[in-house]
Amino acid sequence: MKRYLPFLFILAFATQGLCQRDIGDGSQASWKDRVYVGGGAGFSGGTDTYGNKYFYIGLYPIVGYMLTQQMSTGLSLTWQHYDYTDIGVAYDQYGGAPYLRYNFGQAFMYGEYMILNSPSTDNTTRRTYNRGLIGIGFSQPVGKRGAINVMGLYDVLYKSTDRVFTSPWVFRVFFSF
Repeated sequence: MKRYLPFLFILAFATQGLCQRDIGDGSQASWKDRVYVGGGAGFSGGTDTYGNKYFYIGLYPIVGYMLTQQMSTGLSLTWQHYDYTDIGVAYDQYGGAPYLRYNFGQAFMYGEYMILNSPSTDNTTRRTYNRGLIGIGFSQPVGKRGAINVMGLYDVLYKSTDRVFTSPWVFRVFFSF
């Protein structure tokens, strides 16, 4: 496992690649200039609120399309793996999230509807959960195409009884290029 940590660390910071490219002021940009792909990754580990040790890794590829210079839409996919070594439980969650982003200079509004499939607490059946995330963000350009992006999102569909999500708040930091 230790040999994978440098690779996982790099993945955690190489997120949301090729998001938001410049298509110019005219509407003559080809579809190739408007399409972007990218993705994200994350990992963590530690002890949960019940005292169980865990390891988590997630991958989040995206594909998007710039409708205008300010507005883009796309689809983000989700795969997350949890491994609770103390209690011998491992499971995967997966899903998708269509999104819409509107830029105001360096600031932007963002919304997504996430559908996530996760096992039940006894790990015998699966259930689908929904999230309605809306929020704002800020993009700080770095170089010609790169940017550091920060978002704060709130889940308008949050239910405290759905233990798959620990909070209605979601904060993301990602790089684009």
